Amino acid sequence: MSHETSPGAAAVVLAGGRSRRMGTDKALLRWGDTTLLEHVVGVVRGAVPGPVVVVGPAGAPRSVDGVVAVADDAPGRGPLQGLATGLRAAAAAGAPTAFVTSVDLPLLHPAYVTAVLAALGDAEVALPVVHDHRQPLAAAYVTALGDRAATLLEAGARRPGDLFAASVVRELTADDLLADPALRAADPDLDALRDADTPEEYAALARWAGRPPS
Repeated sequence: MSHETSPGAAAVVLAGGRSRRMGTDKALLRWGDTTLLEHVVGVVRGAVPGPVVVVGPAGAPRSVDGVVAVADDAPGRGPLQGLATGLRAAAAAGAPTAFVTSVDLPLLHPAYVTAVLAALGDAEVALPVVHDHRQPLAAAYVTALGDRAATLLEAGARRPGDLFAASVVRELTADDLLADPALRAADPDLDALRDADTPEEYAALARWAGRPPS
């Protein structure tokens, strides 16, 4: 079965709680006149026709209009737990595929989301590998992998790589991504993948993008 750009593709935003290096909850950082979470939700909402799922920590609801908010009730189990929770929620909402992103990619562009989803094809994961780094939290997945990720977690796995080892993965180089004309025009340097882990890095990204906090 070819998944390609499924008309029901969802987006999953992993918006965990307090970041040790950032010193605060990344999702609630200001990006211009909005929060970072609201900004990233707006980006992915413009790129997928299906639901937008936001995974946040239990006890810290993510109040963004029009999203499916689910709690990560097993903190400390790493990004594989977020993938399992988010993909299961997207599957329950009827989406066969989903683009998954972390909340700390303020330069994410809709063209990037669309290009990665379109590259999924017959694979179970479309995994960008840029500058020798895998990007599991800026990738596309078949939502059925949520159950597989949950099974791996119960067996002690914690890394997305454990899921990839048990899945059909299509790796996407920078050249593969930029073969998409819309992405090449919108984001030729793949700035979509620039994240921020410290207040200084975040402030520099905001200044570069012309989005200082209001």
